[in-house]
Amino acid sequence: MDLGPRKPAISDRLMKRIAWRLAPLMIVMYIANQLDRANIGYAALTMNAELHMTTAQYGFAASLFFLGYILFEVPSNLCMHRFGARLWMTRILLSWGLLSSLTSFVPDSRWLYIARFFLGAFEAGLFPGMVYYLTLWMPARNRVWMMSLFVTAIPLTGVLGAPVSTWLMAHANVFGITGWRAMILLEGVPAIVLAGIVYFRLTDDPSRTHWLSAAEKSEIAAALAAERAEAAAATSPSSAWKALGNPKVWALGVVYFGTNAGIIGLLYFLPQVVKTFESTFGVKYSLVDIGLITAIPFGVAVVATLIWGRVVSRHQVGAWHVAGPLLVCAAALSVALLLKSPYQSIIALSIGSAACFCSITTFWQLPSRILTDRAAAAGIALITSIGVSSGFLLPYFIGWVKDTTGTFILAFVGIAMTMVLAAITVTLLETRRRKISQPQLASE
Repeated sequence: MDLGPRKPAISDRLMKRIAWRLAPLMIVMYIANQLDRANIGYAALTMNAELHMTTAQYGFAASLFFLGYILFEVPSNLCMHRFGARLWMTRILLSWGLLSSLTSFVPDSRWLYIARFFLGAFEAGLFPGMVYYLTLWMPARNRVWMMSLFVTAIPLTGVLGAPVSTWLMAHANVFGITGWRAMILLEGVPAIVLAGIVYFRLTDDPSRTHWLSAAEKSEIAAALAAERAEAAAATSPSSAWKALGNPKVWALGVVYFGTNAGIIGLLYFLPQVVKTFESTFGVKYSLVDIGLITAIPFGVAVVATLIWGRVVSRHQVGAWHVAGPLLVCAAALSVALLLKSPYQSIIALSIGSAACFCSITTFWQLPSRILTDRAAAAGIALITSIGVSSGFLLPYFIGWVKDTTGTFILAFVGIAMTMVLAAITVTLLETRRRKISQPQLASE
């Protein structure tokens, strides 16, 4: 059901032209990003034993990535606002690709901790930077579909990364480097290559492009001006500092925390969850088998996210477009590891994965209702930092629960609880927004 007036939008023809120009590069960039931050989840299948690490210590290493990410998130996004997307994205890609490959040489867990922290610091700003970048090209109604394409890079990384990473671990040999080290070394290379492509292909904003006509640039500018006027009428923060202190921005951060919790659990621990099927259900899997099985929930999520993005793009995004998928994911993750066969568990995990990624697609249309310009750069970065803090807190918690109980069941229930809290928060936030906007509509 479509509520309220139609929101500003650009024409379908122009939208398709922009999407074909930006989406492929952005998707490939984010696939490389997700692969280099999450491949430690596949490495853990053999790395933990080689480096003499418990599951909790592995979780701590995964957490340190997000600590670096959080500390440098807002400064990185403000730097992008100042220096432009082309130059700053090139810097991000080059620095993280080099460090990611160098992580393959860590001799022990202490060096792994250091490498993961600085990898997070170097990667900081990519996702919120891309979200902010899209706000320079199209209004929220168009961004729903574009974000669905962009977000599919996360589950698509699971579809491609799971079998490729485990295959590399089993078969790759780089000058005598094998196993998980060879896999991590090789998977840092795409980011380095992409740095050169981004430098020569990406433009900072529509006004600087050579492939848009003057009329098309004017159409984009008019649609964005109309959206910014709506945001200003809704008491948008007037500066970056005010955005950082805005309660609505922090509430959106809480919502993103819950959304991101599901992604963290799936990306970093699903290979190890599949490995536990051997003891739970009496089956036996090779490394490649685990990679192929892990890819299934992510494959379902890719299809679901694209369908969801197409359907929702025809409507005004509301709280239920975020809260609904969050609740479905919470229910699926709560029961997935209590079922009686690996097939049933994978079906439940597939439903949960699909719902989780659908929620993140629509979530990122909410910040533009209250944030514009420099405030948007800072606010989006803060929202991302709060959400990403789940990546700092949860991996160690999940690992500790696994070490203590011998199973991931209670850890996944904990993830589900954070998603329920996020669903409640976004619903309350939307209810408050409508109460504020109704008197304004009545006065008009």
